[in-house]
Amino acid sequence: MKNAAIAETEAILEFPMLLSPIQLGPLELQSRVVMGAMHTRLETQPNALEREIAFYRSRAEGGVGLIISGGISPSEDGVFEPGALATSHLDHAYQKELTTAVRDAGSPFIAQLLHAGRYAKIPELVAPSPIAAPINKRTPRGLTSSEVESLVDGFAMAAETTLECGYDGVEIMGSEGYLINQFLASRSNQRDDAWGGDWTRRKRFAVEIVRAVKRITGDNKLLSFRISALELVEHGMTQVEILDLAHDLQAAGIDVFNTGIGWHESRIPTVAQVTPRGAFADAIIQLKQAVQVPVMASNRINTPELAEEILASSAADLVSLCRPLLADADFVRKTAQGRGAQVVPCVACNQACLDRIFVAQAPSCIVNPRAAREIDFSAAKTTASKTVAVVGGGAAGLTAAIEAAANGHDVTLYEASSSLGGLLNLASQIPGKGEFETLLSSMKARAAAAGVNVKLNTRATVDLVSGYDHVIIATGVRPRLPAIDGINHSTVVTYEDILSRRRTAGQRVAIIGAGGIGFDAAEFLVDAHARFSDIATFRAHYGLSTDPKAQGGIDNTATPHLQNDHDITLMQRSGGRMGRTLSITTSWIKRDTLNRAGVRMLDGVDYRKINDDGVHITRAGETQVIAADTVILCAGQSPERGLVDALTLAGVEHEIIGGAEKAAELDAMRAIEQGVRAALAI
Repeated sequence: MKNAAIAETEAILEFPMLLSPIQLGPLELQSRVVMGAMHTRLETQPNALEREIAFYRSRAEGGVGLIISGGISPSEDGVFEPGALATSHLDHAYQKELTTAVRDAGSPFIAQLLHAGRYAKIPELVAPSPIAAPINKRTPRGLTSSEVESLVDGFAMAAETTLECGYDGVEIMGSEGYLINQFLASRSNQRDDAWGGDWTRRKRFAVEIVRAVKRITGDNKLLSFRISALELVEHGMTQVEILDLAHDLQAAGIDVFNTGIGWHESRIPTVAQVTPRGAFADAIIQLKQAVQVPVMASNRINTPELAEEILASSAADLVSLCRPLLADADFVRKTAQGRGAQVVPCVACNQACLDRIFVAQAPSCIVNPRAAREIDFSAAKTTASKTVAVVGGGAAGLTAAIEAAANGHDVTLYEASSSLGGLLNLASQIPGKGEFETLLSSMKARAAAAGVNVKLNTRATVDLVSGYDHVIIATGVRPRLPAIDGINHSTVVTYEDILSRRRTAGQRVAIIGAGGIGFDAAEFLVDAHARFSDIATFRAHYGLSTDPKAQGGIDNTATPHLQNDHDITLMQRSGGRMGRTLSITTSWIKRDTLNRAGVRMLDGVDYRKINDDGVHITRAGETQVIAADTVILCAGQSPERGLVDALTLAGVEHEIIGGAEKAAELDAMRAIEQGVRAALAI
């Protein structure tokens, strides 16, 4: 093992930009990593202050150079939802304790001022014009001219309030389709007064706000503006307009530009797994070249290597990370200590972060269940080391082994196959899910660093594990075989057969089961890899334009072609919309992919039998045959519990986690959290 000092020296040589300090207005940052604003809802949870302090302080202690708070509205009509923060009802004592704790932990802390506009989930929402957003069922009231003027003053007063609460500056949220962005785009601003109409009037609101806030922050507090670097909506700002706006905002006193990509209503993925890493760097480079103040890059930057590449290329001066710092609070510290391979990567699944936000829950992270729940997990190492056997090297078992070993136990992991990862290996084969391979690499590195003794090609037995102080069973699942006549027909294969490439599919394919695995299998067969293999093909597929005068930066004449060499029919027993159990924020991407590829989707299907002719079904009272050369079973899983039964008979105490404990609705989020909790409970 390398000497710590040598490892740190090598890290500085490998990441000279990322780990270097930078002067940002009046603030000196310890690294170029910024924690971007996140809506956490922690302020609404029990023990709110303790939770917020633990959440932000862990990132500050982890080496983040600057932290930006979640959005705080300058007025009651701009909150995200009822009960969300507005400066008019901030608890000053609470905020001062929070800002002091974060600053004492090593990071300056600034407040983001955000007016949601037509995105607000409240009855009395307002906007530049009374035009409803596609993602909000409510129609806003158009602001009067005097109300717009009052809002400009309101932003200045909000800045003053947050500075009184101990924040080191403010960030004005002007991107991603919120109120300021709504004024900037003709899509949502159809006014014909001093605040709308031509471009000069549409940009006035943003410029006046910056001028008003600058009078409050002066030169002693940081003033950041989150600007839309790329709109990705029809009738959004052009690149010419964005750069013109940046020039005016710089003249008005901005210290740094943070960048946002796309509106929340955009139909082009910006943060999902299908979006290539660093996909929007070109737009950020254009902004960087047009201004003289520092610029932060954002969106799909999840490794130290990519962050360094962006900084070293002079595409940006800093990187703004949100979900990667949910995934690993020690992103910077691990990098600085030469442990970059152990950084837990954000896999861009949205499952525990954005999906939870959309159903009014506090977010967390599937790869880091401690995120935003730090006080619910013990941080103390054990004082009574035990011998621990973990059976199964999938997500649950590998997590349990890592956590138990890191907590001070002597851990041996038994895996029957020749490799670790379990279903993570299959998941990484799905188009757009390659990040699971990155996650598995990190888990292997962390297991080695923690001292886990890994035994591959070893099928655990009662005799093998009975001598351990503690036994954890994480043997996973096997594909479930539904009770259909002809289920053993030669055309029938499981999703494991296809995704592992043990079997290849014929030209005509019938997929039984349209849950997550069914959609994954369909995407695997469609030529979707080309869409996400590199940035150029991604841009071409979604019609991103290189014309600086293109509204929203998109080419509405583009007709992306999606090759599909198979005739696929995806079926489910239940009636109604397909993919209802998929991620709230990414299911539309999957449906769009399969629709473009011509995949037939049939709901309300009763499977009768499978034979040489195909799959015989009854649907809406009519019998039909789905001709198929290959029938793929994606009808769920069953727990793999052979060893469990044997241990029970032998009287050997054990704990069951992951798919072995419950196969229904199995996913990495539950598996990883169970692994962490099982280890900490030893």
